[in-house]
Amino acid sequence: MIFKQFDSSDIVAGRTQPVSTGLWSDGEAVWGNGSTTVGSSFYTSSRQTQQSSSQFEPLNGLYYTNVYDAPTGSANSDIYFSIAYGHSAGSGSSAFDTGSSQGSLLFPTKAIYNQYKNLLLSPGDETFTFVTSSASEPVTSSNEIFSISVRSAKYKDRLDPGQFELTLSGSGTMGGGIQSKITLIDDSRDNPDTGVQSGGKRYNIIAGTIADGATKTGNYQGLGLMYPDLGIIILNPQKISELIGTVSGKSLTLNTSDWGNQFARMNSVLFNSILLGSKHSGMKARVTEYVPARHFFVRVKNQEYNYSNNPTFVVSNSEAISSGTPQDVGKIRFTDFYTNPKVYITTVGLYNDNNDLVAVAKLSQPLLKDFTNECLVKIKIDV
Repeated sequence: MIFKQFDSSDIVAGRTQPVSTGLWSDGEAVWGNGSTTVGSSFYTSSRQTQQSSSQFEPLNGLYYTNVYDAPTGSANSDIYFSIAYGHSAGSGSSAFDTGSSQGSLLFPTKAIYNQYKNLLLSPGDETFTFVTSSASEPVTSSNEIFSISVRSAKYKDRLDPGQFELTLSGSGTMGGGIQSKITLIDDSRDNPDTGVQSGGKRYNIIAGTIADGATKTGNYQGLGLMYPDLGIIILNPQKISELIGTVSGKSLTLNTSDWGNQFARMNSVLFNSILLGSKHSGMKARVTEYVPARHFFVRVKNQEYNYSNNPTFVVSNSEAISSGTPQDVGKIRFTDFYTNPKVYITTVGLYNDNNDLVAVAKLSQPLLKDFTNECLVKIKIDV
């Protein structure tokens, strides 16, 4: 018997297999951490952060800043996430967008805030609110946000809750000359059932590390939110600014007195804070992809596949001709194999209806087959 048709019960379809990998290049889970090789730095593109010929072009830097894993001039440079600043009233954008009467009506910061509000908040919610540990003020609202949006091709089906860690650093110092910084994680360990929000599952951003968990006191400080199904992190600029201070002399929260001369200043401040933080403990994240799979059950009964055409089992054509016994071609080499053959299954081939080989499965070790046993081989193919 050469071919054997699968029965309908031998094929199981419609199954998915979760596959978790690191977010970064080559499946790395950590980016940064002072490394000089993998994860050495983050990069932005000067061309992307400049205005294009059309003020309505969404890639002109008025709205968000793309962050790359390598210098943008290199062949392997790729976008991993984007940074954007949003303000519910459009503050900070009217005077520093295109500098024209038409451009001043764009209000990019308002567009960003409303975009994430419509995407993530429930109908009727007008502002982002963040959980605190204060009994008198359990939640705090903010009319300004920072967003970190992971590229959909990178986070695949979701960011893994409990596997996200981001360190933000300021350029000031705390006591003992230690640079001001804070490490953020999601609270999925303590908050496993979030329910379903408009943006899917939602977790709170708290101070802590993946290795050590949350800080013992003041876990909830109104720092931010994580939406793993959308690959989005929302940060509260005011609370983050209170903890790390300024970044290169600039505040993370809107301050009209030091706004600067370009719109992308706010995005640059958060980027520089991430860049400084990556030198300490890196930006850590894992992602999950749900891969559809089809399972084939290859059932080899005791009477099947007990013989082989291998030259060690039968006489080959060249051997028979050279010995002058062409009539022996294909004969079993050893008489004991007539009634008690022993073969080893090493490979299973899957064929289509035209008998074209479409897939090959290799067994981890040879599988003994004779008339006294049967075999069941399960083959999984990701589709």
